[in-house]
Amino acid sequence: MIIRRFKPSDAPHVCEIYYRSVHEVACAKYSDAQLSAWAPKVPEPHKWMQRLCEYDTFVADNDAGRPVGWIAMSGTGYIDILFCLPEATRSGVAALLYAAVERVALERGIAKLTAHASLLAESFFQKLGWVIEEHETIVRDGVDIPRAAMSKALAVEQKWA
Repeated sequence: MIIRRFKPSDAPHVCEIYYRSVHEVACAKYSDAQLSAWAPKVPEPHKWMQRLCEYDTFVADNDAGRPVGWIAMSGTGYIDILFCLPEATRSGVAALLYAAVERVALERGIAKLTAHASLLAESFFQKLGWVIEEHETIVRDGVDIPRAAMSKALAVEQKWA
């Protein structure tokens, strides 16, 4: 497994990973209506490109060099996206991707990471020391989708002058 920075040619792959993960993995916790509201179709890569290039976005490639997961974190430490192909779940891919962004956050002196985690991702983040700030519901296309606002305080080194 190789974890590397996102490049523009990855856009179609990450859009497919997102869609498949929502519909084939998150289905364990969400209804068909919720899944359809969350990801009605595979996103258009050019629409996501700017955001992904502005974030610290990492891609996990399998041994064949094919993307199997990805994560995106804003400059303020907000983890916006973390998805893996169904066949890559529970294989350590998400943990490797997460470690990459946490390392970047620590290097930048970011004291706290935040995310809005799906019901499926809650336990993953909790195992890594995250806490649930609150459960909330967002509405997409008239459908309620529950999630959790979560955070993790980081042990940032103090730099003395």
